Amino acid sequence: MHHTGPDRGEPPVGGGPEVTLVPGEADRPAADERDRQPRRSRWRWSSVVGRGDGFLHRSGKFLTGNLLRTLAQGALFVLLAREMPIDTYGLFVGVTALIAVVSPFASAGAPSLIIQNYADSPSDWPRHLLRGLFLSTVFGSAATVLVAAAGLAIWGAHIGLVDLLCLAFADLVAWRLIEAVGASFHVRGRIMLAAVIPALLHICRLVGAVVLAMSEGPVTLHGWATISAVISVVVCLPVVLGGLRGAAGRALSIRGSLQQVRTGMLFAVGLSAQSVYNDSDKVMLSRLGTPESAAIYAAAYRVVDLAYTPGRSMSAVAYPRFFEAGRDGPRAAQRMALKLVPRFLAFSVPASLLLVAFAWMMPLVFGADFEAAVPALQGLSALLVLKSLHYLAADALSGARMQGRRTVCQIGVGVLNALLNLWLIPAYGWQGAIVSSLACDALLAVLLWGCLAAAVRRDRVGTPPSARPMERV
Repeated sequence: MHHTGPDRGEPPVGGGPEVTLVPGEADRPAADERDRQPRRSRWRWSSVVGRGDGFLHRSGKFLTGNLLRTLAQGALFVLLAREMPIDTYGLFVGVTALIAVVSPFASAGAPSLIIQNYADSPSDWPRHLLRGLFLSTVFGSAATVLVAAAGLAIWGAHIGLVDLLCLAFADLVAWRLIEAVGASFHVRGRIMLAAVIPALLHICRLVGAVVLAMSEGPVTLHGWATISAVISVVVCLPVVLGGLRGAAGRALSIRGSLQQVRTGMLFAVGLSAQSVYNDSDKVMLSRLGTPESAAIYAAAYRVVDLAYTPGRSMSAVAYPRFFEAGRDGPRAAQRMALKLVPRFLAFSVPASLLLVAFAWMMPLVFGADFEAAVPALQGLSALLVLKSLHYLAADALSGARMQGRRTVCQIGVGVLNALLNLWLIPAYGWQGAIVSSLACDALLAVLLWGCLAAAVRRDRVGTPPSARPMERV
């Protein structure tokens, strides 16, 4: 939804934000060093992309799970678009976009914390998972209340409080707990489980929507919000219990969990900024434009998101490796990112052209009301290439413990995207939202690769991993 630095007492490098040290990051016990060395060696062997490292095999496993998840989401999206009145559906799109903007804070960066902590101390995976579940529960509950209050302020009497709470709880608590368990499975090498478990929730939601659609009358927002919350709880509980198998006897340290909040919030702020420039346009379209224009834009954006599934799978496999590579500094992380660029472009460029060629099918899939989604999809198709470029640079910065630089870039682009939307959407509707999205994604790619290049130029070769601090804004 992704940091070498100076020694103690020296100024920050790379022209980024001020950095400080996370407690315990610079001085680690010898036991951690024994964990590190073999992992660094394993990365050096596996980082040669395309030489039998299993990258495509692991990506294929993630593609299976992501494809199931994305197809279920896409089918659910189409089903609700066809069964809900278009004004109700436009309202639903606005609420889900608002949830997506807040969503990264609902876990306080727990999945990324689990991955980073595992790279430093693999044997303590139960502790990492327990902390992630605790943070996801506490911050997810707070985010649910926040979304409900914001939703009432934005849409007023058009939506009920119970509907807002149900929709928010399903995605901000239940989904985030499942995501934390998936991250733990991922770093422990259980790739298929990590890929399939998130898809399970969306498949069950699709089944619930089908049952709802088979009842008499149109699907209402209240009906869908209720069934979504119930299904999310039913799926979440066994997943969490299964993820905790093998963690018996491990006590949760609330103080230790809270000490990681500041670090996790770096990940959360970056992901939230990413959500802002991905989803704020839908919220603004539903408010500043019309529900119909929000529905048209959301339909085209959903197809682009579906088409990016292979790229998302490759990113999921590479993300933990960036943390392993980044222990040797930004130079190693950049080297890995550059090796992956050809593979990402080999997917994204042809996929973008296919979207342009087959955009005429949008009214056939979504219904006659979505005729305007044809040019919308053609305009958004270039996002596949832009996302491939900026996600690689962003994950390389995160893996190199330079999350602060990534976060600053994403915040800046998120603010710019919101300002452009305030100007363009009232004047041009969904066409203005497309222009804003393309401009901001292109700018983000330039900024992130520029930050990575600057960090590499200032990196001191040979700095030991234990001397590299975690970066904070």
